[in-house]
Amino acid sequence: MNRRRKLCLLTLLLAAGMFWFVSANQIGAAQQPKPSYKNNNCVNCHSQLLEPLGVSSRYLEWQLSSHEERGVSCEKCHGGEPSAKDKEKAHVGVLRSSNPQSRLHWKNQPETCNACHQNVVSSFVQSAHYQRLKGIGLGPSCNTCHEHMATKVIYSPTETANLCAQCHDSINFIQPRPEIPARAKETMLALQRADAVVNWARLLLAEGRRRNWPLGVEENDLKLAEETLGEARVKWHAFNLESVRKQADEAYFRGVKVKEALRKRLGAE
Repeated sequence: MNRRRKLCLLTLLLAAGMFWFVSANQIGAAQQPKPSYKNNNCVNCHSQLLEPLGVSSRYLEWQLSSHEERGVSCEKCHGGEPSAKDKEKAHVGVLRSSNPQSRLHWKNQPETCNACHQNVVSSFVQSAHYQRLKGIGLGPSCNTCHEHMATKVIYSPTETANLCAQCHDSINFIQPRPEIPARAKETMLALQRADAVVNWARLLLAEGRRRNWPLGVEENDLKLAEETLGEARVKWHAFNLESVRKQADEAYFRGVKVKEALRKRLGAE
């Protein structure tokens, strides 16, 4: 069996497994929430719903999200009263995202997300994108790149370039500037390169700890690399590509330094 057929078979098996998992939950008429949500009526009620399908699907999406893991339940973003047992009272303040008063309307998303993601939102509101969004409603907001509940985040360099090109390389919006999507792609590549080498160095450092090596210098250098990469990721949301690229490269070179030092020590044993 060739590689492509194996991949296709694996995909089909995974899809069948997911279908069985969801169907089994539906047959039981519940997508059971964690005990930590036992007093949250938003979660408890929505976990029992099979219809409408969109609501049931969104609940499952939330169950698999990082928001659920961190205790961010429905009302934190959508509004509503989780202690209410009456449906009407429970849904007070819950509005469609198309409603300008909704917490999830594109103009209000930065304020809503700021409850947890202050550093990222602070960076974003400094950007020209946000000023254009706030002024004339033309520009990206949080869900442009992070989609619903951040279950999909634009991280692929090609996807990043294509998304930027929708405005920056289209005669339908503003003056075409194809160099901006190209620079965005390069910047995302730089972030990914730095992320990969930092993770590599982190794994080697863990092996060094297992062997009881003295690792003060390497640990300090890797910490600096991680901090620099973290700052670059936050700055990305201001879309200052030159500054982000500079920090991503700095993190990369620090990570390479740690990686190579540890590889030499491993090779010497």
